[in-house]
Amino acid sequence: MKALQVTQPRSFSIVQIPTPHLDTNTSGQILIRTAWVSMCGSDIPFFSGSKRFKTYPLPWGMPIHECVGQIVESTSERFHPDDWVVAIPDGDQGLSEFFTALASKAVRLADKLENKDECCLIQPLSTVINALDRLGEVKGQSVAVIGLGSIGLLFCWLLRKRGAGQIIGIDPIAWRCRVAEKFGVDQTYAMRSIEVLHLVRKNPNQWNPPEICIEAVGHQMETLNDCFELVQKKGTVLAFGVPDEPVYAIEYETFFRKNAHLVAVVTPDWQDHLQQSRDLFLKFRDELTPMITHRFAIRDAEKAFQMYLDHEDGILKAIIDATQW
Repeated sequence: MKALQVTQPRSFSIVQIPTPHLDTNTSGQILIRTAWVSMCGSDIPFFSGSKRFKTYPLPWGMPIHECVGQIVESTSERFHPDDWVVAIPDGDQGLSEFFTALASKAVRLADKLENKDECCLIQPLSTVINALDRLGEVKGQSVAVIGLGSIGLLFCWLLRKRGAGQIIGIDPIAWRCRVAEKFGVDQTYAMRSIEVLHLVRKNPNQWNPPEICIEAVGHQMETLNDCFELVQKKGTVLAFGVPDEPVYAIEYETFFRKNAHLVAVVTPDWQDHLQQSRDLFLKFRDELTPMITHRFAIRDAEKAFQMYLDHEDGILKAIIDATQW
């Protein structure tokens, strides 16, 4: 089969490798023919070379975990050949003609469902559902979301659905802020969170500290510390953005004096949350699919990743067609 491989930072090559097969003695596995994939912000550092502990070339198929495809082999009682699924590939190796996955990390799609490519949104939405479930009741509470990429927008949308109070969006890219207003945000700041912090220090009476601050950026250390200062006393900071470094320099005294709560969220109970996400997505897909702004052929994956990295052309969520190699 064919697969893409990041041979060096910012460079893909097509490689020919053996098609994987399942161990018939091991239950709960599925082999999937890839149809469509989408990029997550957490994939980009693997492409750009920002993951300091990684060596290149990366394993074939990396780094993609948002995938839709059709099952060709199964050792699971839940899934059968020809079933359509959203699935998380083993090793995040979804940039390939076929990939294996655990049945517990997949959810079935109806055969007659139209525009299955849009269902790539189900996986990222499941992580946001898990994160807000960890927070508990958010009805009526004020929330600031730092980072208005696709994940930040999903947070804003779901917070509004769950009855949150005022929702503030913070992102340095102005067009993202404008899009966020369509996803439930009441007020936006088109600037970095540290710049918002400088405004707050200068005009403290003009900032009503939110009860919850969600860090949806990741890949650096500064925004989490900004959240500690922007949130109200006894407030909650939700750390969603993926770290690239094993150790973070936390401004502990600010966190300590705020009597704040810090909640980390990663890797939900996939089976449960993927099912919840599928049902929610299908109910509100007309509201969510405008987030998909670009589509690419698999041969243009490198271009897609580079555009995502550079925030070009209003890109929010891109679908890559993996049916034609």
